[in-house]
Amino acid sequence: MKTLTVAESAQWCSTRGIELDSRGTPRHPSKNLHCLRFEVPTSINQLAWFCRFIEAKMYPRDHCLLWVTSWGVWESSENWHLYYRLRQSYGDSRLLEEAPGHLFLGYEGPDLVSYLQIALTSGWDIHLLPSDGYSRAFVSHDGWVEFAMVDAIELDKIKVELESQKTMRPNIQSP
Repeated sequence: MKTLTVAESAQWCSTRGIELDSRGTPRHPSKNLHCLRFEVPTSINQLAWFCRFIEAKMYPRDHCLLWVTSWGVWESSENWHLYYRLRQSYGDSRLLEEAPGHLFLGYEGPDLVSYLQIALTSGWDIHLLPSDGYSRAFVSHDGWVEFAMVDAIELDKIKVELESQKTMRPNIQSP
């Protein structure tokens, strides 16, 4: 895993044709992609499974950028000690605001899952942007995740799989 500044994250997106919004962060809902929102599970027992599920749907890819675009919304949920200790294990001691992008290589899926789980429990807004551009996800601090894909059939498979989990529900305020 390599961390990226805002400018480096924006450049990474630009070279892959990922459109940025007026704030300089990835546009969502994702233009020209089929989108589906689901609520993030509230059960701590399902959270690790859900993070692995999200990571598994971000293929094909050589790299995946996890870009944290908002934090501090639910301060009581943030575990900064855990986040920074994990980040330091990669040799990076910068603050989140200095380098909010986290670029994972294809084989670093378990690492991506760990960062995703911290982000979800902390109530952060994050974009997951695989390098190949067929899929992406946005996780909102308001407790939902938006999957976006080129292939509507793949999105339907996600919907069926998530609905098979008795506690997973579509977000009723879909875009």
